[in-house]
Amino acid sequence: MQSTVFTILFVKLLCLTLHGMTAVLAELPSPSNIRITSINMGLVLEWDPPQNHTGNLTYRSEYKGKSIRNSYQVVCLDTTALCCDFTRHLNKFGVYTFQVRAEREGETSHWVETKEFVMDEHTTLGPPSVTLVSSGANIEVSIEDPVLRISEFKEIYNHATFNVAYWKEGQEKKVTRMNGIQLHEVVLELEQWTRYCFQVWVVTERFFKQSQPSNVTCESTAKAKDRPWVMALGMFVVMAVSVPLVVLAFWHCYRVVRFLRPKVKLPGHFTVYLLDPQCSSILALQSSPQPDEVYHEVSIMPGGTETERESALWWTEHKAHNQTD
Repeated sequence: MQSTVFTILFVKLLCLTLHGMTAVLAELPSPSNIRITSINMGLVLEWDPPQNHTGNLTYRSEYKGKSIRNSYQVVCLDTTALCCDFTRHLNKFGVYTFQVRAEREGETSHWVETKEFVMDEHTTLGPPSVTLVSSGANIEVSIEDPVLRISEFKEIYNHATFNVAYWKEGQEKKVTRMNGIQLHEVVLELEQWTRYCFQVWVVTERFFKQSQPSNVTCESTAKAKDRPWVMALGMFVVMAVSVPLVVLAFWHCYRVVRFLRPKVKLPGHFTVYLLDPQCSSILALQSSPQPDEVYHEVSIMPGGTETERESALWWTEHKAHNQTD
C-alpha cells in the first residue's frame, strides 16, 4: 500500500517538473539594452530586440510615478518599434520608472525595468541658439535659451548663466573664454577686419547642469567706428563753423535784396535804368527828338585874295556855331 502511494506521488512530481521545464524553455527572452533618451524634457524609452531570437515580436511599454499608490500605465501596446515616446504623459518635476517586455501570440517575456528617472535633473539640455551681428569692430552676441518640450526654460531653470568661447578663424587653439555671463546679449570690441568664431553653453544653477554646446557661428568685423564723444566733438565743431557762415550768407542776401528793392520808391526812369541799363539807353536814344539842322548861307565875295576868302569862310562857320550853341 505504501509503495503504491509513493509511486503516485513520484509520477505527479515528475509531471510537474517536466511541465515547468517546458514552460521555461517556451518562455520568450526579454528585450535587451533598455535605455532612456531625454533631451530638453522630452523622454523616449529605447531597447534592442532579444538576442538570438527571430520571429514576429511586439512590445508593451509602461511607466509609473514614484508614489506607492501609482501603478504602471500603458503607453505603447502591440508595437513593433524599438522605442516609445512618453513625453506628453510626464510632468516636468516628476520622478518615473519605465518597463518593457516582448510579446508573441499570447506568450510574454519578463519585464525589464529602468531605474528612477528625475525629469528636471536627469534630462539633457540641448544647445542654445546664437546669433551674431557685426557693427564696425564690434560683434554683438545674442543668445536664446534651449526650447523645452513640456515647459518653458525659465519655469524650471530660472537661474542660468552662459559660457562663451571665441577665437579667430583658423586659430582654434587660441580660445578666449568668458564664463558666468548673465545677459542674453553681449557686445565685444575686437580687432578690425578679422573673422571670429563663437560657441556658447548654458549652465544652470539648479543641479549645476551644462547644456550641449551651440553650433560654431562665425562673423567678420570691419573698420572701427569713431567713439561717441569723438563724433559729438566733430559735430560741435561743424556746427560752430557752419552756423556763423549761414547767418553771414543770409545777411548778405538781405542786403542785396534791400539794395535792389529799397523801401523808398525811385522814379520810373531810374528803375528802368537800374533794371536794364542797356535797353534803357537804347530806348532813350530812340525816343529823344532829332536835333534840327541849321543851314547858313555862305557868300563868297568875288575877287579878293585867297587869304581873304579863307578868313571870310572861317568867320561864317564860327558865327553859325555860336548860334547853334
